[in-house]
Amino acid sequence: MAFASLPAKIASDTLTLTNYNTIRDNFELTAPGLVTTKGDIVAATAANAPARLAVGANGTLLGAASGETTGLKYFITPSVRAYNNAAIDPATGSWVTLTFNAERWDTNDMHSTASNTERLTIPTGGDGIYTIDGGALFDTSGVGGTGAYYGIRVLLGATVIQQIGPIELTMNTHDMGLAISAQYSLAATNYLTLQIYTSVDINILSTANFSPEFGATWLRGAP
Repeated sequence: MAFASLPAKIASDTLTLTNYNTIRDNFELTAPGLVTTKGDIVAATAANAPARLAVGANGTLLGAASGETTGLKYFITPSVRAYNNAAIDPATGSWVTLTFNAERWDTNDMHSTASNTERLTIPTGGDGIYTIDGGALFDTSGVGGTGAYYGIRVLLGATVIQQIGPIELTMNTHDMGLAISAQYSLAATNYLTLQIYTSVDINILSTANFSPEFGATWLRGAP
């Protein structure tokens, strides 16, 4: 039902039952008559046509969505940060996919510590642009001044979307860290992995909040 217009009145006119019913019906079309639950809002579906939009789930964001009846939608905002709490001994001379056996957080089941522990997977309804980051600390303190090649990269499925190296570095008495970040448009069921490269037989060290760590966070809806 759309809003109904009331006739013009002068001071001597009386309020008829029809007038009253029109006022009542119009009132019931506004927020008091539409909302039913804490957090509900009122949005227009067309000119003079308000409608109830139910409150979204905790952690969702309200945004414009022209394909929706009200032109609005609550978007989920997935975010995950996974890590491995033990050192990893990768093969040398090839790209090696890192695994992650623990999580700092995972808001929408993007990672599993039981299966496919190397993957961050975009959830249903989570299409959008994401910021992606990863880090790895190479145990180069014992390399002894020998030049070697190191690298880090992010893959979307089997496709590389961001890569550093392999680059030649000479390390002596210090460990060496590589960090990588990217922003990328992703869709539901897409999955990301983090790979490293080393030409010498060394470990990837486990260091709190840096290595090996892998994360992805939703920034905005799909372009």
